[in-house]
Amino acid sequence: MTISISAMPVREADFSAYGTVHSLAAPGTPASEVGLVRSSGLGWTDTYTAAPLLSTTGSLGYTLGEGGPFDTVKMERHLDTQEALFCAAKPIVLAVAAATEAARPKAGDIRAFIIEPGTVVVMHKGTWHDACRGIDEPTHYYWMATCGGGSVWVDIEGGPVHVTAAGRFDA
Repeated sequence: MTISISAMPVREADFSAYGTVHSLAAPGTPASEVGLVRSSGLGWTDTYTAAPLLSTTGSLGYTLGEGGPFDTVKMERHLDTQEALFCAAKPIVLAVAAATEAARPKAGDIRAFIIEPGTVVVMHKGTWHDACRGIDEPTHYYWMATCGGGSVWVDIEGGPVHVTAAGRFDA
């Protein structure tokens, strides 16, 4: 039996079990309250994190994910690094499960989040995750993590999990 879940907009409170959220483009939010630094000049504005994004040095990657809706069948985790994910130009959907000692994530533990342009998520070490997907078409996104430790993709216990985004793409 396939479990179906609907992706929700990523918010710090909802994502805290999996990592942190940096809303670089959030209008009206004082930067000092969220650990951001904002600056501007003639014809430009800038926002960056006051602290380093990752606790380790990281490589920058660029991935093309298929369009949604989609089935999450396998996940990976990184025990030695955090991983940051951010859009290239269009929203992406990330399926995750909290870090556990188990050898595989459980279908019932998986949640999905929509990451909009201007928002960065940084997953905790060990957070189970799938590759990101576009809302309704193939979509590029960036990731940052320490590479070289290898990555093992494992089947989801009780999976697959069908992921949709209510009001964003058809079920």
